[in-house]
Amino acid sequence: MSYPYKISAVICSYNRARFVIKAVESIFKQDFDKRQFEVIVVDNNSTDNTVRLLENFKTVHPQYNFSYYVETNQGVSWTRTRCAKEAKGEYIAYLDDDSEAQNGWLRGIVNFFDTNPDVYSVGGKIVPRFLTDIPDWYSKYFFGLVGSFDLGSKPKQLTRQRYPCGANMAFRKSVFDQVGFFNTSLGRSGKGLLANEEKDIYKRILAAGHKVYYLPDVWVTHAVESNKFGKGYVKRHSMGIGGGERLRLKGQSVKLFIKLLEYIAKWGYAVLYGLGYLAKGQVSKFKMLAMFRWWVIEGFLNPMGAN
Repeated sequence: MSYPYKISAVICSYNRARFVIKAVESIFKQDFDKRQFEVIVVDNNSTDNTVRLLENFKTVHPQYNFSYYVETNQGVSWTRTRCAKEAKGEYIAYLDDDSEAQNGWLRGIVNFFDTNPDVYSVGGKIVPRFLTDIPDWYSKYFFGLVGSFDLGSKPKQLTRQRYPCGANMAFRKSVFDQVGFFNTSLGRSGKGLLANEEKDIYKRILAAGHKVYYLPDVWVTHAVESNKFGKGYVKRHSMGIGGGERLRLKGQSVKLFIKLLEYIAKWGYAVLYGLGYLAKGQVSKFKMLAMFRWWVIEGFLNPMGAN
């Protein structure tokens, strides 16, 4: 099949006017032939001035292959699906609207896909860019909260439980014809924090017999603001993990029961592991770790609680 572009870089955006243009610019600054890629932003009913900024960027830079759309169905899965449908590249690379692609991002993705025809998706390292003080309760167990993703310094094939994160993941466009698009019953919607739309599509890609890889040199930075450390946000984020898994496994009674047991076991492990924090006098780390795992269970039992 012939494609107008080698790769489409796509961004889903919702009320991130303060970041989205920097995300777009980070792609156009890439050391890659601008004739071979396009950048697409799909706005998801933002109430700030995101669309105005995108229109202005398009007007100021007519030489760029840049376009934007508005997806009226609320939710990140709808928006990511719209990105995939609008993209005209052979490969589709997703970047979050509060992230910035680093040198070699496009080239690394294209080169790996070109030289590995049996790989259908890749994901890279995500490095948090903290814009606020880090609270004393923060630990490695909250890397997902700030979008941190680092599986080491060497490329590796991903199977089973590990899969790329949405702020830095790429696909062959053809894979969507084979496994379908993102599950619109999962993922964030407006202020709701349901999760697991990424896990769902990767499970389908692996089930179809396709390979997925982690590429450490294909990396981005991800902005972390103070709201990410508010107790209310952390609770909804945690419940979103459990709630998303409950919806992903809907109708599969045995798997749902096993997952609940797994979550309970992880809560018990968190309490036991947290005793080490207590021994060091790090009470806040112990409390938040135990609550995080408890909130995941709450979300599993009440999926709508994350909204």
